[in-house]
Amino acid sequence: MKNNFLNSLKNIVGKNNVFVKKKDKAAFVVGWRAFEADCEVVITPSTLLEMWNVLNVLHNYKKIILIQASNTSLTGGSTPFGLYDRDLAIISTLKLNKIYLINNATQIIAFPGSTLHKLQNYLKPHNRAPHSEIGSSCIGASIVGGICNSSGGSLIKRGPAYTE
Repeated sequence: MKNNFLNSLKNIVGKNNVFVKKKDKAAFVVGWRAFEADCEVVITPSTLLEMWNVLNVLHNYKKIILIQASNTSLTGGSTPFGLYDRDLAIISTLKLNKIYLINNATQIIAFPGSTLHKLQNYLKPHNRAPHSEIGSSCIGASIVGGICNSSGGSLIKRGPAYTE
């Protein structure tokens, strides 16, 4: 059963994008400020379609899914923590880092692994700034993480960024 599970993932993203050895998973399971925990597998899809297919496999095998962007560990939300009641899988979205400026650079489409630093560079020629510039854009924080920390939750419609 475990071989079928891992083979399903490898068929989607390729064997070089499925990590099961502790040394290969280390960069994904330890953050800068978080404690180390473990997971069964780390998957690094290269396309949104691969990510979708990986999510379906993980769901079918009833895995806990942790989607990780930059893993700056500023909040500890992107690394495993503690014990879980089922096997945990991490999907790293770092390869999914495209950003598209739309509507004269007043809006963007950001893929899950895109960073605030990259967004800052894209917006600079348009005299615009990203929703968050509190130092996190310098160390690789993701746009998604920045929105979650700066404009998410109760700030969703009154924070510095409106997210759709």
